[in-house]
Amino acid sequence: LTMSGRIKVGRHMSFFRGFREALGIAPVDRFTVAHLRYLLGILDRNPIVNPGNVDTMVETVREISELVTWGDRHSSHMTEFFMEHRMLERLLGYLQPSKKTAESVKVQILQSLSIFFQNLTNNSLVFYLLSNDHINELITHRFDFQDEELMAYYISFLKALSLRLNHDTIHFFFNADKVPEFPLLTEGIKFYNHEEHFVRVAVRTLTLNVFKVDDSGMRIFVANRAAVPYFSNLVWEMMRRYREMDAVGGRTDAAASPRSLAPVRSSMASLVQEQVDNLEYINDLLLLNVPALRGVLLSRLIHKLMHELVLDPLSERRTGAGPGGSGGA
Repeated sequence: LTMSGRIKVGRHMSFFRGFREALGIAPVDRFTVAHLRYLLGILDRNPIVNPGNVDTMVETVREISELVTWGDRHSSHMTEFFMEHRMLERLLGYLQPSKKTAESVKVQILQSLSIFFQNLTNNSLVFYLLSNDHINELITHRFDFQDEELMAYYISFLKALSLRLNHDTIHFFFNADKVPEFPLLTEGIKFYNHEEHFVRVAVRTLTLNVFKVDDSGMRIFVANRAAVPYFSNLVWEMMRRYREMDAVGGRTDAAASPRSLAPVRSSMASLVQEQVDNLEYINDLLLLNVPALRGVLLSRLIHKLMHELVLDPLSERRTGAGPGGSGGA
């Protein structure tokens, strides 16, 4: 082709790209700014999710996360477009209660944000996602946790966020100069005793990631506002498990046959494993070597767990061995 021929072809290609965009037709090449602009157009044309467009919106949110994650490593133009057109705010807009967005779209938004925080490497993009308090508002959003899939993605989202906590990002989650609030922690620990094991593990990972951040204002808040109730509940749960183990042990003696003993042994093994997990978690907490938190935790362990398991039984035995008791001195 001559130079003039190449110019004519380029003009024709540009014309057809503009024509396709005007008609809302997806570009041929997916991993391009043009395709991200096409997805933005879908958001603009569908401000409300309804039964007729819900599948389209789920797929659009999924594609946006896929393109931005790819662009983070391969195309700064794509991530810049995402930020310049404030696409995060557009996505979060679907969570407004007045819009009554379908749960499947909410699930996809949470899943997409989890993917972002697990994979993005561009600090400017991460800071954009964390800025303007959008994430804290999302953390405190009143989701319907009766939806198990949504709850699972919410917990995964909180855990992914906690992995981004460090000295440079803590101010996005906690600001001691304002009214002290720390939604990532206070909302996360509400699930400390959830029936699903993976949820309990995620909450413990979240707390360890929070507690290890060396920020004096945040640690004062945690020690004064969160540590006592959280550690008290942790120890209380351990006490409850020990009582259950004692009760299961009683059923072992009453088992009439090996067949009837099998479920009892299974229950005991499950309870023992839970207590092992609890003790390993307590060890991880102590290894963080945060004096204020260590003091609160040890206080709860001594005054609650040790009293229940050791000191109170010893006191009862001594009372029974005293004057009028059945035992001798």
